[in-house]
Amino acid sequence: MRVNSDVTKLSLGISPCPNDVYIFAGLLLGKSDTHGLKFDSVQYEDVETLNALSMTGDIDVCKISYANFSRIADRYELLPCGGALGRGVGPLLLVHGARSHFDPSRETLVPGEFTTANFLFDFYTRRSDIPKRYVPFDILYAELCNRPGAQGVVIHEKRFTYQSDGLTLVQDLGDFWEEKTGHAIPLGAIAVRRSLGTDTIASVKSAIKDSLQWADANRDESFELCRHYAQDLTHGVIESHIRLYVNEYSQDLGDDGAAAVRYFLEAAQGRGSTQAGW
Repeated sequence: MRVNSDVTKLSLGISPCPNDVYIFAGLLLGKSDTHGLKFDSVQYEDVETLNALSMTGDIDVCKISYANFSRIADRYELLPCGGALGRGVGPLLLVHGARSHFDPSRETLVPGEFTTANFLFDFYTRRSDIPKRYVPFDILYAELCNRPGAQGVVIHEKRFTYQSDGLTLVQDLGDFWEEKTGHAIPLGAIAVRRSLGTDTIASVKSAIKDSLQWADANRDESFELCRHYAQDLTHGVIESHIRLYVNEYSQDLGDDGAAAVRYFLEAAQGRGSTQAGW
């Protein structure tokens, strides 16, 4: 962080996915109230890269997987806004081809060891002996589509296109979580370095809320920015992605969302040695 008399300059890390870009559109385009902040360094990375960046403690504001929080809790706090939490938003366990069952003896592609998707996969299988290979989500999807018999956990906007790409749903891992726990699914959160201090953290929270309000009021401009970064440029896919992942919890978790997060973090913390630091 660098500070001058007028502006607090911060580094920011988010994914290029439509929900993240949409929420931050007002700030990224310089259209919403910055509350005295300037994100002068912005990185667009896949979620597992963002999890790794947060581990260094160098980035000021970073989107992370909720499943990664226990590893960085001493340096970061979570904001109650700007994240991804909801119902019907979970990752999907898919196979290439018509086979509709999961084969635990075969390698499963997963979009990162410390992702919520990996946690939900483990929550579903309840097994520690399943061979996994961790692959960035875009590479994972391409391999899943091109290798007959492959199986993997898919996140982001590809949940809207998998059927037309020749993939078969084995299990909606989010539906499984909701059925077993009764809670909404905490996917990703905005984490802010504790060392920034309470005033700056409060400003970050206010700036994100105002950015999202601006995006909602200026959807055409916000969608155009999302199209610039999205993996799938189809307008309908981008719109469906934003409608699903940007919801009332994005503006504020509220009591229901906060309860879901607390339950999830306790469950993740109790998973034992399957994750570093747990």
